[in-house]
Amino acid sequence: MKKYYNFILVFFFMSLCLAQNVEESTRSESNPIIYGNFMIGGANSGNEVKGLTLGFDVNYQVNKDLFTFRTTYIAEENPDPGLAALFIFPRYTGGDSMNEFALLYGKRFVFNGSALSLSAGLSTNLVKYSHYIDGDKIKFRKSYMAIPFELNFNIFKARKKRIRVFYGIIPVGQPTSFGRSFGVKLFGSLGEVNYFGLGLNFGFGWHKKY
Repeated sequence: MKKYYNFILVFFFMSLCLAQNVEESTRSESNPIIYGNFMIGGANSGNEVKGLTLGFDVNYQVNKDLFTFRTTYIAEENPDPGLAALFIFPRYTGGDSMNEFALLYGKRFVFNGSALSLSAGLSTNLVKYSHYIDGDKIKFRKSYMAIPFELNFNIFKARKKRIRVFYGIIPVGQPTSFGRSFGVKLFGSLGEVNYFGLGLNFGFGWHKKY
């Protein structure tokens, strides 16, 4: 009987250790939360530059902490585009513009198939603009540090799914945690030149732990 109890005790501890190892293995095999977004929208800094805004960001999340690298480009329509006026994007070259490179930290709250995040940080900005003074066009150039911020709401798949090709008709491979996302971004920067903008996000990556 004593051997029987000893066997039960050893079996219990072995089962406990096995369950712990399986749990740790499952945790280690869980996908990280890392994703990128392409953004298109519009922004306005007032007197300096306003117009078409393009952006890209890379994000990494640990628990609810979100770390972001962001680059943003604001281009105002060139009032004298020449032949570029026949096209959409070329007419924004040569006009007033702003370049921004930023590192942000914030919080991201993940729901079943969506997420809400709020971040702020530090950026380096370069703005080029022009004003007419006494009939003469004067060009200005400013380089400065600023405080960027953003509020994002993105929608993505709630569970692992197979990747689909040919316009989403044909599924291929095994269900994967990698996927696309779509959302809205409210963004801006506070510094020597302030600006505010609104845009649409088109993302890809691992948006939550599946």
